[in-house]
Amino acid sequence: MDQNEVSPNKRVAIGCTVIHFAYALPLLKTGPLSKLLSRYSHCGHGSTTFPHWYRYGWFPETPRPLPAPGSITMRLASYLRRRHPIRFYSLEETGELGWESNDIILGHPHPNPSTIIHRAFSSSAPCKQKALIFPIHHALPEINHFALPLLEQADRIFGIMGPYWKDTLDQSCFAPWKHKITSLDMAVDGDEYPYLKKNFNPPGRRGYFYIGSSSDRPEKGCDILERTMAKLSRFPSGWIGGGRELSSMKRIATYASLTPSFMASLANQFDFFINTSISDANPTTILEAMAWGFPVACTPGSGYHKIPAITMLSSTDIEHNADTLLELQFAPEERLQRISQEGRRLVETHYSWDRFCSTVWNGLQPYTC
Repeated sequence: MDQNEVSPNKRVAIGCTVIHFAYALPLLKTGPLSKLLSRYSHCGHGSTTFPHWYRYGWFPETPRPLPAPGSITMRLASYLRRRHPIRFYSLEETGELGWESNDIILGHPHPNPSTIIHRAFSSSAPCKQKALIFPIHHALPEINHFALPLLEQADRIFGIMGPYWKDTLDQSCFAPWKHKITSLDMAVDGDEYPYLKKNFNPPGRRGYFYIGSSSDRPEKGCDILERTMAKLSRFPSGWIGGGRELSSMKRIATYASLTPSFMASLANQFDFFINTSISDANPTTILEAMAWGFPVACTPGSGYHKIPAITMLSSTDIEHNADTLLELQFAPEERLQRISQEGRRLVETHYSWDRFCSTVWNGLQPYTC
């Protein structure tokens, strides 16, 4: 046990509060154990009364690097557990949390009214603090409409969002609760995403790529991506993700573990990462790309704007997008090197897990024993 970690026995002895933390279950590394645990959890039908294997912090091996939202779960749960007693729940669990009046509830809302966070926030039973933590974006307000009643009951809201959504909160469906919201920048671990893109292909042979779903989720803006890339079809392009095919782009893989060796091969073929989201809090793939050293071009709807290391695209002007990406295609190598290095620097200095987790802890600590 970490020397800073609070044991269950010590918690009982000193009468500490407990932080009940509900978030997404992280992916487990594929194998017999993960299949066994999945079947075991299924036996509990997602109920809090079932002795789930993850409740007190035991997790078997997870993929490296671990994608979001599981990365949020693992990093934040570990950080909090080293400082205070916590119990972890899947956000899809149903039933009652069974908290005490001096406990803290922290969790991601779920549209199912029977899930634990929905029921806890709808309850009049007292607790020290009720806090929500979830991605906030509002260009398509219907996506988060189910969570709005819970915001009224929350004492604090940790909103995972890029600067664009923070700067436009006053014009959003979240405006009435702005005073409760603490913004959180997403994070990645630079050690898990090494700096790989140190050289660029010659002008005219540089490639563009995208990582993400192409499913019929309008917030992802894949129609904008298709129309933009159709104007750049003479240049290499590719994407990784599930869903339908994307016209004008070659699918590299439906799923790929983004290991350093795999990404090094992509760095030889491609030079720029593109995201054309309409309403996305702040996709981790953008930070991952910056960590690897790829210059990023994205729309404000991805959550990122007014960041010098990021080239801005439009969610409506396809000609502008094509011209902007064409300009990068023929930009001097030295300029691309500067963009690459600045993106990596930002990941290392600003988009860190310590910054993310300490912001949450600093918000909760006054309510702990």
